[in-house]
Amino acid sequence: MFAHVDINNFYASCQRLFRPELEGKIIVVLSNNDGCVIARSDEAKALGIKMGDAEFQVRDLLNKNGAYIFSSNYALYADMSARMMNNLARYTYMLMVYSIDECFMAIDHMPGVDLEEYIANMRDAVVQNTGLPITIGVGKTASLAKFANRAAKRARKKYMVLDTMDKVDAIINDFDIEDLWGVGFSYYKKLTAAGIMTAGDFRRQEPGWVQKQMTIQGLRLWRELWGEQCHVLNDLFERSKAICSSKSFNTYQTELCYLEEAIATYTATVASKLRVQESMALNINVFLRTNKHRKDHDQYYPSITLKLPFSSNSTAELTKVALQALRAIYTPGYYYMKGGVTAIGIVPAGEVQYDVFTEYQGERQTELSGLMDKINARYGKGTLRVAIEGYKKHWIMKQDYLSPNYTTRWQDIIKPI
Repeated sequence: MFAHVDINNFYASCQRLFRPELEGKIIVVLSNNDGCVIARSDEAKALGIKMGDAEFQVRDLLNKNGAYIFSSNYALYADMSARMMNNLARYTYMLMVYSIDECFMAIDHMPGVDLEEYIANMRDAVVQNTGLPITIGVGKTASLAKFANRAAKRARKKYMVLDTMDKVDAIINDFDIEDLWGVGFSYYKKLTAAGIMTAGDFRRQEPGWVQKQMTIQGLRLWRELWGEQCHVLNDLFERSKAICSSKSFNTYQTELCYLEEAIATYTATVASKLRVQESMALNINVFLRTNKHRKDHDQYYPSITLKLPFSSNSTAELTKVALQALRAIYTPGYYYMKGGVTAIGIVPAGEVQYDVFTEYQGERQTELSGLMDKINARYGKGTLRVAIEGYKKHWIMKQDYLSPNYTTRWQDIIKPI
């Protein structure tokens, strides 16, 4: 059996957790540089605010209805996510984080346990300990667990346990095909064109037809809807094949020195993520972007990929190559609005092999990077960094509506009145 757990309206719920007076109010959370809507409370959804709406397009509507607007506060969201995952981990021998606000859990090998009672108690405990509203779906496969979670939300239930195929059969014909995990926009158009409108319609198709239309991935989904396990949890969470860090700048950047600061900072983030998943990169890609919507500016979208001398996850080594790449593509006279760094060719750190002529001081770089990680974990991100990352960052993204970091910054901790 599998359980799928996710946090309802996660970003908005995090804001409400520390400001309970916002319960029942319209809340939207904006993307980097406060550009567009990426999270909404139920009240905002009812108002007609859509995911991806540009802030300037819905600004008057939000102000007219007294909406509360927040910039993305990733430090707060990451910490609250970790708290939820740590609480859930007590109820399973295997928990796999699927995204910042959802995870899968293995909940088999529990003979004699009343599953309904177990899930109800688990949900109550997690909500009590974290304050975050969650929904839980349980099924015989990962796909059915995700299906049960979505069905629970549609039925306005806190959880749903589909531990028999009879329970699945009772609701699958009323489940829209577009809400089925693994059915993206292109598959949705293809399936509806064939008259397949519900998950029940999809499950009644012949397996050969499903594989022809949706490849082996679609066939696995079809088989899982019949209760046949095709996804092992570890298979769902493979090591990333590429790791990217990119953001839009708060103002147009034209000077190379400021672009170097940004690219160095993004590279440090990529290197840190590589070390977290115990991987190394073989190649580094660096890109710049101008604003394609500005017709009065010339457009330029340069990108270059350089091979590293040795596979590495060292901040210093990756930064050196990334800056070489930046200087190769930078052309003065353009108004750059975004830049980014991507690590490509990800390999496990333990499988890197050097030849007899290698002069790379791998152990020294590993120790240095590990020391940086420990200091930054203890005293805060960016406490120890490569000098070229700069101090006063002129390109840092705009966050006009940023909330306090209630759980990760001493001065932001809530004080009693």
